[in-house]
Amino acid sequence: MNVFITFDYEIFFGAEHGSTEKTILYPTNRLIEIGRKENIQFTFFIDCGFLLKLKEYGPNFPHLQEEYHEITQQIKCLADEGHDCELHIHPHWEKTIFNGKSWKFDYNYYKLIDFKDEEIQDIFKRYAAELRSITNKEIISYRAGGWCLQPFGKIKPAFKQENIKIDSSVFVGGKNMIEPYHYDFTDAPKKDMYRFSEDIVKEEETGTFIELPITSYTYSPFFFWRLFILGNLFPKRHKPIGNGKPMPSSGSSKFHYLTKKHKLYAGVEGYFVTKMKKIVERNKENGFKNVVFLGHPKALTHFSLEELEKFIHKNKNKYSFQTFSKFYNEIR
Repeated sequence: MNVFITFDYEIFFGAEHGSTEKTILYPTNRLIEIGRKENIQFTFFIDCGFLLKLKEYGPNFPHLQEEYHEITQQIKCLADEGHDCELHIHPHWEKTIFNGKSWKFDYNYYKLIDFKDEEIQDIFKRYAAELRSITNKEIISYRAGGWCLQPFGKIKPAFKQENIKIDSSVFVGGKNMIEPYHYDFTDAPKKDMYRFSEDIVKEEETGTFIELPITSYTYSPFFFWRLFILGNLFPKRHKPIGNGKPMPSSGSSKFHYLTKKHKLYAGVEGYFVTKMKKIVERNKENGFKNVVFLGHPKALTHFSLEELEKFIHKNKNKYSFQTFSKFYNEIR
């Protein structure tokens, strides 16, 4: 069984975006320590729009210039230690401004499809070039910001232009068509890997691209009750390390989580980490060879970091902890 532990490397996009120290640098350094100790590598999807904005405003704001330096040094460290640094695009950075104190986001441009076709290709080109300039390594995989990669036909030329081999934006059963989101994976193949060309939820045997979908899991209301109670009783261990707030959303409220089952991505954040063993065993029983977990450094807790390390230590000789680039080199 191949186990991919992946992270979207980004700040928060709400009214309080948090500091780079708390949302990115500190929790990622903890992950680097775990990787070194257990001799495994993770896959990080790097939000390159943020890097370009730091470069843009850096000459006028020295602290942003310092943030750019610290982040790029960390990304170089990740790459040097064998972790994957792959492409992650939140295109609303194109319209984001820094007012001297904080970033102001325009959610009207949250998705790539909010841009013209030629703009999409330009965004891919610039963001990919920035990442390559830091890591000096090939980019082979992509994850869409907010999972928004539909309709794929508008984005396919950019995939081909940048030679993307693997996508990991889909999680089976996921759906959110409430702005600014736009994704519907309810018809995605119930597989741990498939090929596609024109539509990311339509399998094609000889498709141009590989989809390694994020594993999905149905969480019960009891799970969320426990999650919220622990967060309130023991905030230092169970509240996110990141000091920002998520982007405003008109999706499910806390009440809905406490009263209904929810199919979500298989996470490694907070109390979600406790389901990793069960999820891997379920995938194995279903005959799958891969399981992809998703996390965000900004949303990790001290509890989840401790439990993640325990899970890896107990299972590193049982399962193959993979990165996307190693996996692609094995199958091509």
